[in-house]
Amino acid sequence: MGEIRQRLSASLTAIRLVLLDPDLRRLQIAWTLSIAAQWALIVALLVYAYDLGGAFAVGLLGLARTLPTLVGVPLATSLGDRRSRTRVLIGIYLTALASAVVAAVALAMDAGLIPIMAVAAVNAIATSAIRPLQNAIIPGLARSADELVASNVASSTGEGIGLMVGPAFGGILLAFGTPAAAAAGAVGMALATVAITRLRPDARLRTRTVAADPSRTSDGKDGVTAGFRALRRMPTVLLVMAVIGVQPFVRGALTVLIVVASIELLGLGDPGVGLLNAAIGLGSIVGSVGTILLVGRHRLALVFLLALVVWGLPISVMGVVPLAGVAVAAMLVVGLANAVLDVAGFTTLQRIIPNDVRASVLGLFEGNVAAMAALGGLVAPVLISAFGVAGALIVTGLILPVVVAITARSVLKSDDIALVPERQCELLRGVAMFTLLPIGTIEELAGRMVPMTFGPGETLMRAGDTGDRFLIIDSGTVEVEVEADGAPARTLGPGGYCGEIALLREIPRTATVRTVTDVAAYALSGPDFVAAVTGDREAVRSATQVVDARLANRPEGPA
Repeated sequence: MGEIRQRLSASLTAIRLVLLDPDLRRLQIAWTLSIAAQWALIVALLVYAYDLGGAFAVGLLGLARTLPTLVGVPLATSLGDRRSRTRVLIGIYLTALASAVVAAVALAMDAGLIPIMAVAAVNAIATSAIRPLQNAIIPGLARSADELVASNVASSTGEGIGLMVGPAFGGILLAFGTPAAAAAGAVGMALATVAITRLRPDARLRTRTVAADPSRTSDGKDGVTAGFRALRRMPTVLLVMAVIGVQPFVRGALTVLIVVASIELLGLGDPGVGLLNAAIGLGSIVGSVGTILLVGRHRLALVFLLALVVWGLPISVMGVVPLAGVAVAAMLVVGLANAVLDVAGFTTLQRIIPNDVRASVLGLFEGNVAAMAALGGLVAPVLISAFGVAGALIVTGLILPVVVAITARSVLKSDDIALVPERQCELLRGVAMFTLLPIGTIEELAGRMVPMTFGPGETLMRAGDTGDRFLIIDSGTVEVEVEADGAPARTLGPGGYCGEIALLREIPRTATVRTVTDVAAYALSGPDFVAAVTGDREAVRSATQVVDARLANRPEGPA
């Protein structure tokens, strides 16, 4: 009980830090508004399509909304690995706003299914590109592993609020016609766009990390293919993406099944479409409250696998017991599982995908989400025809538990590559110039640090030599002699560091460093050190203070 209380306290602290960060806060506000706007529009489009052609037309609309995103989303998000992710994200929001306005006008004019499908496709590409770009930006803004998880908790909560408010509000406005619900979606997207345009343009600077490693990443110039090339080298990432990607297939089928079940099976009529989708949103909000306990948890693969199982089973229950109350309760549980899946799944992906290709790979993942959702939307009418509405719900709900049972052993291995070297991260956080770097940079630097050991009396660095590495002392004591000014030697113990002056000023070593005792240390290559420090303005300022203080032989003071 005490451990849970401590974890809850740490979680709330991390979430408070997220909400106090202006950039993270603006991301979350815009995300929440965009989800609400998107689903208000989707409810209007689904009901309009059903009125025109029944379940088949709903499936066609789902295909039109999802199939184009297979190419559109990866192309859009790949720009985030080559240009400012902030500016790309703002452009995506503007596109989503424009398409939402056009959709509302088209519904008001009763333009027909084909024009509606066309504008829905553009809107789907834009709204689907928001999540991967946001998830690529967050690790560059979060300052710790707990803050990263807390940011994803906030995103999940915002998604839950949007999923509840958007469909519910859209369902209410359906009483005034589909154009009214679509107009609400356009207004919501306008508010989201206003929020995101206030994101600082230079926030992209904080996503820069260490020097590029050609063996791990692409140069980013080949656009969407960078993601494919990276995935070929990361089979575990590919597996995790594939397993989590089955959930959108079930979600796509459920989108169609909710419409048909509400009207034909449960007797809820058109408003029931909004009610059942809103229940998923409410469940997501409740689930998000529980996900704060995931802050501080380093192994998340088992969590998102269990969330996948819980996501599917309530759908089967709705088919076994086709009652309105049971259906609403089932959708609440689905929403709860959705919140846990979002936090655990996306945090795992953020931790195992290198920053250099994070936007491109997450864009491919979103493209896979779209493909699976489209396929689910097409399969749903076939299942209804073969098994009836209740039978289709039962079959659809069993898909995720079966997939988890088959792949669980392999997927659990993803935790091994997601875990970061805690001691190296702790040492880096103790270095003044690294204190304010985002967690993505710290973790990547920690992974590149090389352990080294020295005996008493060994020379680590010699004055006049060319600087090639930065050292942090893990244990033991070293002596630093600045021969030029005749100052007395000073000692460094655990957490002390040396080698930064030659690397940052591009001058020969200014001091000789020898061991006094046995020493264990971690070395960071010159290019990695320089790229990390110079990629953040606050790190540059702190590093300048440290270097100036050491060259003047005075106390360094606080960063």
